[in-house]
Amino acid sequence: MKQISLFSSKHSVLSYWQKHIDDKYTIQSYDSLTELYFDLDVAQPDIILFDYNGDISTAEELLAYTKSHKIKTHIMLLHSHPVFSEGVRLLRKDARAFMNAYAKPENLNQAIDSVLNGNIWLYPEFIQAMIKQSIVPNVEESDLMQELSSREREIAQLVALGMSNKEISKNADITEQTVKTHLKTIYEKVDVHTRLELAIMINRIDNSY
Repeated sequence: MKQISLFSSKHSVLSYWQKHIDDKYTIQSYDSLTELYFDLDVAQPDIILFDYNGDISTAEELLAYTKSHKIKTHIMLLHSHPVFSEGVRLLRKDARAFMNAYAKPENLNQAIDSVLNGNIWLYPEFIQAMIKQSIVPNVEESDLMQELSSREREIAQLVALGMSNKEISKNADITEQTVKTHLKTIYEKVDVHTRLELAIMINRIDNSY
C-alpha cells in the first residue's frame, strides 16, 4: 500500500485531506516540521502533501532536503491561495504538483494518482497561464519536430499558444475528435505524455519541469 504523509500547520487542512483522500493509501499526518523530517528520513513515504501556508521558504527547504539526501519521495505543494509565480518557482525545484489545498476531492485524488504514476499535476488554469507566459519559437528548427507532418506541427504550435481543443478545432477547421487524434500521434512521435509537456517542449521552458 502506498504511503502518504500530510503536513499542514492548519488542522482544518489536515482534516479536509484526511476526510477526502482515498482510503487505499496509508496516511500519516503532521503539524510539526521537526516530526515530518524525522519520519521522512526513516519511512520515506511515496508522497508528501505539503501545505506551505504562505511561507515558500519551507517548501523550498523540503525540496532541497529530499534532493540532497537522495530521498525519492514525491513532493506535492499546496496552498489555500496558490500564486502562479510561486508555482513556477517551486516546479523548477522539482515539485511534482502545485494546487489549492482545498481542491475538490476528485481533483485531489487525481493529482495523487498522477504523481504516483510519475507525472506532474497542475490545475488547468495554471497550465494555460504557464503556456501563455512563453513566446512560441519556430518549431521548424527542432529536429524532433521534423518528425511531425505540417498539420501536426500546426496543431502543436496552437497547443503552445494555450488553445483548447475546441479553439484548435475552429482555427484549423477540423473536428475536435480529429484534434484529439492528431495530438495522440504527436505525443507518440515526440515522446511526451501530456499537453503541458508538449507546450513546454515547444516553448523551450526549463527541462526541470
